[in-house]
Amino acid sequence: MKAVRQFGKIAAQTTLAASMLLTAAIAQAHPEITATEKMPVAGLYEIKFNQAADVLYVAATGSRGEENAARILVLDPESLAVQSEYDVGETALYGLAVNNRTQTLYGTATRTGHIVALDLENGEVKGMVGGDRAHVRQLVVDEDTNTIYASVVGSRRETDNPIPSSLWVIDGDAHEITKKIDIPGTLTGLDVDIDAGLAYMTDMNANHVVQVDIDSGDVLNQWPTGGESTINVAVDPEGQRLFVTNQGSGTLTIMNAGNGDVIETIATGEGALSVAYNPDANHIYVTNRRAGTTSVVDAESYEIVSNLATGTLPQSLAIDWETEVVYVSNKARGLGRNAPADAEPVVDENGDTVNRIIPNH
Repeated sequence: MKAVRQFGKIAAQTTLAASMLLTAAIAQAHPEITATEKMPVAGLYEIKFNQAADVLYVAATGSRGEENAARILVLDPESLAVQSEYDVGETALYGLAVNNRTQTLYGTATRTGHIVALDLENGEVKGMVGGDRAHVRQLVVDEDTNTIYASVVGSRRETDNPIPSSLWVIDGDAHEITKKIDIPGTLTGLDVDIDAGLAYMTDMNANHVVQVDIDSGDVLNQWPTGGESTINVAVDPEGQRLFVTNQGSGTLTIMNAGNGDVIETIATGEGALSVAYNPDANHIYVTNRRAGTTSVVDAESYEIVSNLATGTLPQSLAIDWETEVVYVSNKARGLGRNAPADAEPVVDENGDTVNRIIPNH
């Protein structure tokens, strides 16, 4: 009996130890921030990874009222140290997209309404399209055909010459807009299922996702998300899902990309803004701008794996598809639009930073 009891005790201890090791392994498997770096220029917006050159780009517009301060910062993907920069001067760029094949960086000059093509080898402007102060916002690049898609946010106020929301299709070789598809609503976010020829756009006022046939220019469907201030979308072409952020309700909506059915709604955090999906890591990433966090969501169970503190105002996301490392740009809290000219600048140590997150899966 003693031997049996002793064996049982050893077995129980072994089981307990194995359970503790499993728990520790699970804990270690959670995504974690491995680097955070303060940027030398304020006003960080979109961040993008260049797979071919193995570098990171972040758009920096400078502090409010600062002249000719806009830069594209080029970062080391490991340390996040600034390696070099492109001086874009008065042409501040906000949204970014990279064509790895042609080594061209596209940026939205929202103040003027242009989309700028920057040669990454010499830093020169290759072309510029648009204008008329169109609110160009989100960019998607089809690298094979060198086609660029852009969302344009329509005028929110009644004016004599309102600018409609639209989807622009741009020839990256000729630097010409080949098609403008005007769409009712206040369209902000954009992603494209390139093989299917379908664009998905978010209507921030109506809280819809709009499905557009790019060839015909027809709006095929408008689907309610159930959230408030629906702002961005990422498409999963293989799984036929849409991942949609709702800034007003602080939620992520998962939808069927074929019929618009809502599959799941997840509360990620206040001010849910940018969204990205990595099928290899099986993770959905959401920046929660007001909460100061980035959520990592399991793309099967739809459970939140981690909520990582990523600075004052987490802005946008980039993924290195080879290493599955995720990068987050983070704005600083600044003076309000109506602040007096002699107001003291806000010092925000947790703002204007870039974070590096490893998946640990």
